[in-house]
Amino acid sequence: MEQADFLELFERALAAHQVLVFFCSCEIRYSGRAEAFLPQGDRVILIKEDQTLIIHQPINGNPINYLKPGAEIRVEKHQGHLLLKAKSGKDYLDVELFKVHDLMTKKLEDGQKQFLQGNEKDMSDMIKTQPSLISDDFRPVSREEHTKFGFIDVFGHDGKGNLVVVECKRYTASLACVTQLRRYVEKMKDLKGTGKVKGVMASPSISTNALGMLQQWGFRHVVVEPPKRLERYNKDQRALDAFLR
Repeated sequence: MEQADFLELFERALAAHQVLVFFCSCEIRYSGRAEAFLPQGDRVILIKEDQTLIIHQPINGNPINYLKPGAEIRVEKHQGHLLLKAKSGKDYLDVELFKVHDLMTKKLEDGQKQFLQGNEKDMSDMIKTQPSLISDDFRPVSREEHTKFGFIDVFGHDGKGNLVVVECKRYTASLACVTQLRRYVEKMKDLKGTGKVKGVMASPSISTNALGMLQQWGFRHVVVEPPKRLERYNKDQRALDAFLR
């Protein structure tokens, strides 16, 4: 692509807040929290309408360089080549463009938000409708019970007259998670005026240290996998060849 054609299309798209994607041979200098130099090679450069700048090499998922939304971006002529200069806060990128292979621009319309499946809310909903996941005698009373320290995921009682606080985590429960559960338990003791409050951590797994602390405080861990209604792959699902043996 000729320099003049690229400059015209680039500046027009940038002014119109369009998304730009172009393929180029370039070298990159970065200055900011560190100093970095990437010698000449083929890369993909993406500039979003909010001035987010992302540079990818031909392989791997993570960008080799990235500037946050609101970056100041411009292209100028420099020693026979084009120089893309970008700045975001104290981060600077100088990208010398030796050759631009192709450029695409498009005004994209997308105001949607992604809905995460299998989060803590989904877990608490599942426990509310399937209380036996916690214990056979667990009876949930409410979800997201408000306290001074936040919201209890599931609150209920058991067959022994104990109040039960259930804290849900969709990942491996840590020491911080156990500490959070204890705060909720202590707060419910104060609010309800009773010492008969039990704590339950519901998560797929728990770290060794967190389990030790949990047991030290007299709480329980229950293995609960978050519901994944959109999941296509299940590592425990039998493969086709298992039925052919």
